[in-house]
Amino acid sequence: MNKKLTLLAALALGGCAMATGSTMAELQASTWQLQGAGGDTFTLQVAGDKVAGKGGCNRYFGAITQQGDGVLTLGAMGATRMMCMGDLAGKEMTYLQTLEKVASYQIKGKQLVLSDASKAPLLTFDAVK
Repeated sequence: MNKKLTLLAALALGGCAMATGSTMAELQASTWQLQGAGGDTFTLQVAGDKVAGKGGCNRYFGAITQQGDGVLTLGAMGATRMMCMGDLAGKEMTYLQTLEKVASYQIKGKQLVLSDASKAPLLTFDAVK
């Protein structure tokens, strides 16, 4: 009887552990819109080993390396050089610099949280169609 309970507990815990990781397939399945950003500014899309999106008024692009479920590295970001009006240029630069600090991600439903190496949240996105 005791062995059966131990086996059931191990199976239950193992199932929970497998269900908590965010996968690259989940990350690639949506276009992500930065929370608090208006219009179609500050988006993120992942396809294969590439990341791209809109960073205010310019398009950006870079490399992404998956190191495990929920763990990734974004390379240096490149961007087009269109003129930004007002304070949008500064916001865009801050956004791109923040992307380069990302070390992990977590997807909960339709929300993506990018975090740094110490698991501190950096950016939060919502899935868009």
